[in-house]
Amino acid sequence: MNTIAYAMTLKDGTTHSFQVDLTRPTARHPSNNSWTKLEYQQCPHCPLKPSDTESCPAALDIEAIAQEFRDVPSCERIDVTVETPNRTYTKNCDIQEALRSLFGLIMASGSCPILARLKPLAHTHLPFSTLPETVLRVVGTYLLQQEIAYRDGTTVPDWDLTGIETLYAELQILNKHFMNRLRNASAADANGNAIYSLWSMSSLVELGIDEMLKEVSPMLAMDSRSVAITAAS
Repeated sequence: MNTIAYAMTLKDGTTHSFQVDLTRPTARHPSNNSWTKLEYQQCPHCPLKPSDTESCPAALDIEAIAQEFRDVPSCERIDVTVETPNRTYTKNCDIQEALRSLFGLIMASGSCPILARLKPLAHTHLPFSTLPETVLRVVGTYLLQQEIAYRDGTTVPDWDLTGIETLYAELQILNKHFMNRLRNASAADANGNAIYSLWSMSSLVELGIDEMLKEVSPMLAMDSRSVAITAAS
């Protein structure tokens, strides 16, 4: 199965359920919302052209969800259940955190040519991930990609992680412009603040991957005890 389900229950008992197909085709449905048009707050580094593509792929993907929460304040508490093919996660959090997780999954698994580079992370989705967890997953996935490409003889490996810094610089620009899309489309702040959270995370990584690695390095330390545990297992 390639589907991840989110169920969000608001304080009034209303539950919103969303199914995210990680292998879905490019969204083609027509939209009457001006904020979904490609030209509306289009990212300056977007390779798509309005003459060929009418709507922003990422905007179309999250349009229905953004409409559901356009009047909801970001601080409202909700109960969230996330069902992946292998496990279930539950959390009580504010709507902003829940939407950050859901939007991140949808945007990474869609057909935006910039966000598509995050698709491997969508297939190992970790809801409500913290910054250290994100850094570990991003760097680990990137290094595996480099190793595989190196073994296939298709590229010189980027062990310095310059590709990650480049990607996150582009993500920072994208999230900023996408945040403007949603803020102009919403009466309340839940949608816009969810993207703001993604922007904040990408900006921290973009400031320096070396600093991020210093923060997570204690989690990866191999002392004598951890070596013993590894050997015993």
